[in-house]
Amino acid sequence: MKINIKKILLLTITFIFLYCVFVNINLTDLIKNFKNFNLKYALLLMCSIFISLSFRALSYKFLISKSIEKVSFIELILLCITGAGLNIVMPARAGDFFRAYFTGYKYNVSKVKLLGTILFERVLDVVVIFIFLCFGILKYHNSVLARYLCLFSGVVILAGLLFSIVTYKFNQTNKICNYIILKSDFLPFKELIKKGINLGKDFCNSLFNGFEIIDSPKKLIYALFSSVGIWIFECINFLIVVYGFGYHIHWSVVIFIVSFVALACMIPSASIFIGPYQLAIISAFKIYNIPKESALAMALTDQSIVTIFTLLVAVIFLIKNNVSFVEIKKTLN
Repeated sequence: MKINIKKILLLTITFIFLYCVFVNINLTDLIKNFKNFNLKYALLLMCSIFISLSFRALSYKFLISKSIEKVSFIELILLCITGAGLNIVMPARAGDFFRAYFTGYKYNVSKVKLLGTILFERVLDVVVIFIFLCFGILKYHNSVLARYLCLFSGVVILAGLLFSIVTYKFNQTNKICNYIILKSDFLPFKELIKKGINLGKDFCNSLFNGFEIIDSPKKLIYALFSSVGIWIFECINFLIVVYGFGYHIHWSVVIFIVSFVALACMIPSASIFIGPYQLAIISAFKIYNIPKESALAMALTDQSIVTIFTLLVAVIFLIKNNVSFVEIKKTLN
C-alpha cells in the first residue's frame, strides 16, 4: 500500500490545530451561541460573498486580458465562485488549479501560464492584506512586537513582489537550464536528466509568462484596486456575521481580524481550512475579550454559509459544463 506522506503531514497539522481550537471549549455555551445567530443575516452574507467574488472575477479579467481579450464576465464570476467552493472542500488549492485548467482549455491558452497568472493574483492579494493588517495593527494593536512582526512581514512580501517582477523581466531560466545540461554530459542517464531539465524549463517559462500583466501598468493598477475590492467585501462578510451574533464592533477592527486570519490560512492544512482558520479567529477575538465559544461559533457559521453558497453555484457550474470531481482530481495529479 502506497503511503501518501503529504496527506499524512496535512492531517497531522490539522489535528494539532483542531486540538488547540477545541481544548477548554464549553460545548453547552457553543451551542447557545449558535442559537443566537440571526438567520436574516445569512442572505445578506450571501449577497456580500457574491460581490466579493465578482471583484475576484474582475481582477482575473484584467490579469488575463493580454492572453484572452474577449471573455464573458458572468462566466468568470461563476468560475471564481466555483473555484472558491473547490478551494474550501478540496486540498492543495484545487479551485485555483481548476480555474487555470478550465480557462486554458476553453480559450486555448497555456494552463501553466494561467496558473502563473493566478499565482501573481495571490501576490496582489497578499500585498493588499498586508496593507490592511498594518492599518489594524497601528490603530488597534500597536505594540512593539506587533510592529516588528509587521515590518518582518512587509520585508518578506516586498521581496516576493520584487522576485516576481525581476523573474519576469529578466527570465534566466533558459540560460540556467542550458548551463546545467552542458555540465551534465559526464553524468550517467544524461539523456533522462536532459529531458527532465527541458520539461522543467518549459514549465517555468510558461509559469513566468503568466506575470505578463507587469508589462501593462494601467491594467496592473486596475487588478490591484480590484483586489482591494475583494478584501473590503471579505471584511464586510465577516462584519455581517459579527452583527448576526449580536456583537457590535467597529468596522476597522474587522479589517485587522480578517487580514490576520487571511495570513494565518496560508498555513497548509486539510480541506475546508480546518484548524488554522478557526484558531486565527479565536486568537484575534481574544484581543477584544470575546469568549472562545462565541468566536468559534462565528468562524463555523461564516464557513458554513460560504461553503453552502459557493458549492451550490459550483455544482450548477460543473454540471452545466460537463465537468466531474473526478476530472478535477486528475488535474491535480
